[in-house]
Formats: sequence, C-alpha cells, structure tokens
Amino acid sequence: MTEIVLIDSILDFNVIPQDLLQNKDVKIFSLSLEAHNRLQSDKITHNIADELLTQEERLKLFDKSLEFLSWQSRVSSDDLKFEGVNLLQIFDTHEFHSYLIPNLVKLLTIKRIIEKEKPTKIIGASSLSNTVQSITKGNNIETEFFQNNVKQKLLWDTITIKYNLGSIHVSFNLSKNNYLKIKKFVESTLGFFYDFWIDRNSPKKKSIVILEFNTEYFSTFLKAMKNYDGNVILVNRRRSAVWSITATNIVKKSGCKVLNFDNILNEDEKRKIHLLVAEYSKKIEKFWENSKFFNDVFQIENCSFWNIIKEVIMKKYSEKLSEFILLIWSAKNIFQNMDVRYIVSLNEIGETEKAFLEFNNKKVPSILLEHGFVERVDDTKRFDKLLYVNFKDKIGVWGDKKKEYLIHEYGIAPDRIVTTGSPRHDVYFNSRIEKNQSKEIIVLIAPNPITEISGLASTNLELKFENIIKEIISILKKFDNVKIIVKLHQIQIKHNLEIHSLIKKIDNTIPVYSSAPVIETINNADAVIVISSESFGTSTILLESMILGRPTMNIILDDKIPTFTHVKDKAILTISDNFDLEKNLKKILFDDDFRKELTKNADAFVEKFMSYRGNASEKFASILKSF
Repeated sequence: MTEIVLIDSILDFNVIPQDLLQNKDVKIFSLSLEAHNRLQSDKITHNIADELLTQEERLKLFDKSLEFLSWQSRVSSDDLKFEGVNLLQIFDTHEFHSYLIPNLVKLLTIKRIIEKEKPTKIIGASSLSNTVQSITKGNNIETEFFQNNVKQKLLWDTITIKYNLGSIHVSFNLSKNNYLKIKKFVESTLGFFYDFWIDRNSPKKKSIVILEFNTEYFSTFLKAMKNYDGNVILVNRRRSAVWSITATNIVKKSGCKVLNFDNILNEDEKRKIHLLVAEYSKKIEKFWENSKFFNDVFQIENCSFWNIIKEVIMKKYSEKLSEFILLIWSAKNIFQNMDVRYIVSLNEIGETEKAFLEFNNKKVPSILLEHGFVERVDDTKRFDKLLYVNFKDKIGVWGDKKKEYLIHEYGIAPDRIVTTGSPRHDVYFNSRIEKNQSKEIIVLIAPNPITEISGLASTNLELKFENIIKEIISILKKFDNVKIIVKLHQIQIKHNLEIHSLIKKIDNTIPVYSSAPVIETINNADAVIVISSESFGTSTILLESMILGRPTMNIILDDKIPTFTHVKDKAILTISDNFDLEKNLKKILFDDDFRKELTKNADAFVEKFMSYRGNASEKFASILKSF
C-alpha cells in the first residue's frame, strides 16, 4: 500500500495530523515554498512536488492556457449580450490568466505524482479535493481530505495601497468594494471643486477618449494635449485619474476632462441598471447549468478542471456583472453624446478597455500604445500573445525596430503601425544627470518578482531568487563605502511582500522603496542591479536605467540567457545566476573603463530602440490632434 500526503499551504499543518506527517510509511510532497520550508524546519522528509514538472512541460502548459482565455468565443447565444457586447468577454484577461495558470500547474503536478507513485491513497487538505478528484475520477484510489478554510482569490480581490514615508515602507489592503467607495468619494469631491467632469449635456464637441492612463506617468503627454480644440476625456475605473496631489495638478494644468461613472448616467439609467443586473444574473445562472459545455471546454490531458475553478469564476462573474453593465453603458453615453474621434489604450485585456473597445466595434479609430520594454527572440515569442499582437486597429510603437518586428513576425500591415516614441519616458530623457563623484557608492537593487503569468514559478525558482538576493547583499557588504537601496516593482503580487520581508530579515537598515519616484531613485544610484526571475521578461527598469545613464546589471535566474539585442549590444551586463557574481559586481562598481563602455553601448542601444527621445509626447499629441 502506497500512501502520499500533499501539503499545499502553511495552513495545512493546522488540519493534517502531526503523527501522519511523522509516519515513515507515507510519502510527503510539498506543493509550495512555504510548505517546503515548514517541512524542512520540522525535519520531515519530503519531496518538492513541482520538480516533477519540467520547464518544457510548463511552457507547453502556457501555450495551452492561451486557448482558455477566449473560451467565451465558443458561446454562440445572444442572450448574454448587452448593447451588442458579450458580457462574458469583459472579464479582465490578465486576472483570469493569473488565476488559471497556477491551478493548471498544480493539476499537472499532482497528475505527475500519481503517474509516478501509483498511490493507493492520497491524503491532503480539503482545498485540494477538487484538483485530486479531477485526476482520480474513475480510478480506484482512496482519498482522505481534512477540512481547511483556504479560499481562492483573484488578483484584484484586494487592492494594495502603498507609499513611502522616507525610508519607511507603508502598505495596507482594501477590498475592491471599499477601494471603489473611497475612489468615488475622492473623485466626487475633487471633480466638483475643480470642474473635472465631462458633462453629457454640454454641446457636442470632438473628443479623444483615453483609457486607464496613469496621469503621473503620462504628465508630459497630457500637457501636450492642452491646446486640443476639443475634449480629452480620461476614463479611469481602476486607478483614479486624480489619485494623488500630483495627478490632480496634472489634470488641472492639462485641461483634461474626467469621466465620472455616476454623473454620466441619468437617474432613469441608474434605476435601470438594477433591473438589468437582475435580468442578466438569471441568464448567467442558467448558463452555468450547462456542465457538459464547461467540462468539454476546460480540459487538459483528458482531465476536466471545471470543478476546480467554477466556484470562483461563477462568484466573480456574479460580483462583476453590475460593473460590466456600468462600463458598457458609460461607453454608450460617451459615444452618443460626444463626437469621439479616437480611442487611446495601453492594452485590450482590461475590463475598461474591453468594454469601450467592444462597444465601439471599430466604428471609431483606436490606437494601442506600447507601454513596456519588451524584446523578443524565438524562445520567448510565445509570450507576445498576452500583449498587442492581436489588436485589430493602429498600434503605436516606441521605435522602428519594434515596427519591423511586428511586420516580419506577425504580418501586421505597415500602415497599421505608427512610430510614436514613448511619451511616458520623455521626462526620463529630460531628467538625466551626471552623478556627482562621492566616496559612498549607492547600489540600487531592483528585483522583478516571480509572477504566475508564465507557469514557470516553482519552489526551486523561489529558492534561487532568495539565494541570489542574499548573495548580492553579502558581497556588497564586503566593499567599503557601499550603500544598498532596494526598489520593489509596482505590481501587486504576493512575492513582492515576500521580497520586502526577506530583505528586512537580512538587514533591517536597508531602505526598501515601493512607491518612490523611479527617476529619482535611479538618479541617486551609481549602479543598478536587476534580478529577472523569468528569462522571457525584459523589465522596463532596465531601459529606464539605460536612458538615465546608469551602468546596469541584469541577473537572469536561468542557465540560458536569451540573445536579446541589448544583450548582444552589451548595453547591459547580463549574467546568469551561475556566473561569478562577485567578479561581475566589482566590474560594474569599480571598473571605470567598463562602466563608461557599458554606458556608451546603452546610449547607442536606446538611440536605436526608441524614436523621438524626449519629445514623443509632442509627436503623439500631433498624431491624435490630426484626427
């Protein structure tokens, strides 16, 4: 008899009997880093489960997962359409994908354990029961699950508010509903006081609709639109257009108008929303009853995983339905009451973006603006599918190099691609300063957290990440007059919090910044050390460090370094984690000739990669004004 125990969470230790974990006759598998660490701390022999899933299998899983992102396209009924828009399609693609991938990884990992061990009994916490039963259905494998209260959440179920008071990092979480209530109050107060709101009853003027732009990032561009002889309408449902004093001043000075989702609807429409939500709720509830459809759609390696995800998915559609209807109806009002000439977006996967773009249905021209530093090679091209290659209208790119890539790799018509430069980086080009020589050398460590997007996240990758941070700090502390600062990525994921805790555990005196201005942070540094947890990614802070003239090292936690152009051009010192770290840190910190050469190469790369450096805002504004 072969019994296996699956430990997925630290909470599992509260419900799985200790004597079972100490039983030498059972085989224990950890499914997360926290489970591995706890078992190791308790000196319990175990196997790291995700070692059974190869990188190749994970990449194939990622490819397969992309098919599930468009599952709504298999629904032919018009019953779930509102104002011509399929309500099922509005769900945030990134949020759905970030929820789906870890569940699929866990499913295949447990499947590989079962295939290898051929157990007669599987034991675990109840949070794993649906996953295990999806695999063992029809088999003669006994199961035993101990009740726990782990609830699965989606990425934006809670909103993390974070800021820095000097070197003190402050963050707290709000529920999505509470966040929207506070956002509504702040916007209503500021909008009324400064007359920010777009008025649906005002004379019809030509308008440009800008979706979910961070006003601080795009301050130069918004100011360049000030003399536009029409409305520039900011549509911000996720992050308020006036979320800070700085953002509020930018909106004031630029003369932009802000869409107030309450004011754009009249009283009759507001009453109707409640009726519509009730009507479509019944339709969606009936739709969920078609279990055969969902079991057929959500299937991998002949295992249906619908039972694993359905509770969360059904609950989230129910919670988000009123939001979807509000977004679509707001879009309808804007298009009916304004002479919209152009729609500007940074993506086509967010809920606001989907609602407006789907309602528009190509009637009004739209442009998707490149918003992050992305280079691709053959090995990493599969990740393009989550970006802009599927956009059906104009695509604004930072330089001709990206334009050529989209033409040659995806056959996108040249007249659909507009070279705009990067408006958000104008301020970077205009903020470059020479660092004053001083005895103290400031090293900025910028760790890119491990995400769930690729499916490559694993216990060993997290351990590797921890070890490289410890090693960097340990080496830097050997050098005289070196000060370490850390800048966390803005992305809201659990691993960011873990990085912060780890650094404070190593040395509580190291400043860790979360919301500090990127330009100021980089300009204060003598060198930038980026940790890239996933080799397919090219972090935007790499490009920003190059623009600001700071020698930069990128440590890729993979044996194979992709042959990106910035790697081939030696614009950045790119190493794997198995390189001689101390030797390379000395080069980038103390070898003046090497630092100068690196900076020269970086300048040449930026010139080749980006057009309209420092005046992209004016360029992009002139393109939009022409419409």
